[in-house]
Amino acid sequence: MIRLRLLALLFLSCSLQLSAQEKLVLAGSGNPAVMIVDKQSGTVEWKHALEKGEECNTVAVTRQGNILYSYKKGAKLIGTDHRVIWDYKAPEGTELQSATLLNDGGFLLGICGNPARLIELDKNGKERNRVEIDLHIEKPHGQFRQVFQLRNRNYLLPVMGKQKVMEINRKGTVVAEFPTGGRAFSSLELKDGNILLPCGDGHFFQIIDRKTGKELRRITSEDVQGVSLLFVGQILDAGKGNLLICNWHGHTKDATVDEPQLIEVDTNGKVLWSLNDKENIGKVSAACLVSNPKFKINVVE
Repeated sequence: MIRLRLLALLFLSCSLQLSAQEKLVLAGSGNPAVMIVDKQSGTVEWKHALEKGEECNTVAVTRQGNILYSYKKGAKLIGTDHRVIWDYKAPEGTELQSATLLNDGGFLLGICGNPARLIELDKNGKERNRVEIDLHIEKPHGQFRQVFQLRNRNYLLPVMGKQKVMEINRKGTVVAEFPTGGRAFSSLELKDGNILLPCGDGHFFQIIDRKTGKELRRITSEDVQGVSLLFVGQILDAGKGNLLICNWHGHTKDATVDEPQLIEVDTNGKVLWSLNDKENIGKVSAACLVSNPKFKINVVE
């Protein structure tokens, strides 16, 4: 009997830990808040309201459990108690559309402008590296959205306005440049080193060869069972070869379109999980899958 109770307690402990791991931090252009959603139940557990005119297209969770997000006019690092740890203001006439994590725990900011800027901050929010690039796109809003650091410490910049992707080193040298099949919103470096590119209003995502830029695979709605891809936003590695797709509906003419905002698919395009709750969650173009069981939400009354 004692052994059975211990096994039951162990099972309950594992279940609680699994639940703690299945949190999603979500945001999106046109969404008035950054939020934390329980993946299993779809329940919104926490919200951080954005101010009027702010637009969030990137969100991440640090190792310490703080939340990083861009808001077009800048980027913030906050606690789940809404305490502002630092607030980086974008220069006048620019748009800070990307705020992502560096491999060493620092931060990478992507500022659309003339020139565009990629800025590294250390763990304390102090600038430590800056790269400036002329993208030859007059309006900052049409330049790019999400920028990430690759495993080799270079930056990967999908340029929407030129339908290309650029790999740039920390000194600002373009080491590779390839055309994309559409206006890529984001990128994901795969385990084999190749690059996955979500192509927004093209309603597809593609995988390109890291060395040659050749398209290896293109995934459209026809390849995803029972779901239509709208604006394909950020795509995350969900583990076991699965992908978590942000299916943003902000450019969809029929606002009542009954397609999920988030879709998890396996390598065969089978939908393993989806989330469709436009009333409570709204538009989703950016997401972070939290896998740290110690991640806690500090609620302030």
